[in-house]
Amino acid sequence: MKHRNSQRSRPRGSLLIEVSAALALTLALALLIMRASLLSISGNQWTIMQTLTDAYLSRESALANRLPFADLTDEQSSWPDLAVDPVPEQTVTLGRTAGGQAVNGTLKRFRTAEVSTVAEAQLSVWRLHSILTYRIGSQEYMKSRSTLRLQ
Repeated sequence: MKHRNSQRSRPRGSLLIEVSAALALTLALALLIMRASLLSISGNQWTIMQTLTDAYLSRESALANRLPFADLTDEQSSWPDLAVDPVPEQTVTLGRTAGGQAVNGTLKRFRTAEVSTVAEAQLSVWRLHSILTYRIGSQEYMKSRSTLRLQ
């Protein structure tokens, strides 16, 4: 009687090599997917910050346009005269992220007198400036809007 071995015997340890190779391939694929996810999230954060700051400065422009002229030139004006007063800073909330975290910035407002080009007309011309400073990560950014008002 001949002892039959119907199965071929595999070299010992080959299963361990195959499992290790599959695990390494899975790990590399997971790292690529994680990197792509992080890149897409960072792009969204930039877009969110740009949207928040643009919306806040649009609000500033609207406020500068609708402010009555008497309030604009008043001593307690929201836009103090740059030539007379120091420029005050105020911390403002620009909005909230999807997680509910507040996004803050620093706002500076001031006005400057502009020269009227029409000599015979008695025009009072002011330029209202709003400067917003904010941070994204470790970088600091600044945006500004100005509105020309005349009476």
